[in-house]
Amino acid sequence: VFEARQYFLLNQRPDGSGRHVLSLGTILGFSGPDTPAYDNFYAGGYNTMRGFVFRGASPRQTNASGQEAIVGGPFEWLNTVEYMFPITADDSLRGVVFTDFGTVESNVTIEDFRVAPGFGLRITMPALGPAPIALDFAVPVSYADFDSQQLFSFFVGFAR
Repeated sequence: VFEARQYFLLNQRPDGSGRHVLSLGTILGFSGPDTPAYDNFYAGGYNTMRGFVFRGASPRQTNASGQEAIVGGPFEWLNTVEYMFPITADDSLRGVVFTDFGTVESNVTIEDFRVAPGFGLRITMPALGPAPIALDFAVPVSYADFDSQQLFSFFVGFAR
């Protein structure tokens, strides 16, 4: 798995607060065709692709009884572009505009490419420490017919 993230400081106040930050991130992974389902890659949810339920943008397989199961895939390419800006002077409320895009596939192809632009808020409350509360709204504009969408996501913490 290759993972890269780059941050660009576009603007800030003289005291270092009020930062406008553009971040770019990518994850590229390949595990091989004989990988068991529990070691496959999955997409969907706050940490991978907003606008989809947890693992909801992942390959599926129909079992003998006709039920679909999320099995993931041995190939992933997930990306995000995010612009964060201050809303309040004390930086306790920040806004974000983002686009998450990429795919998880059963083989090394890009058949079901997904794109989910959105916007959100980051709320920092002194009583909770420095960890922000993330409220995001994303609308998938490119998705597979079998994907499970979730327009709103909520997260507490720094991971992303």
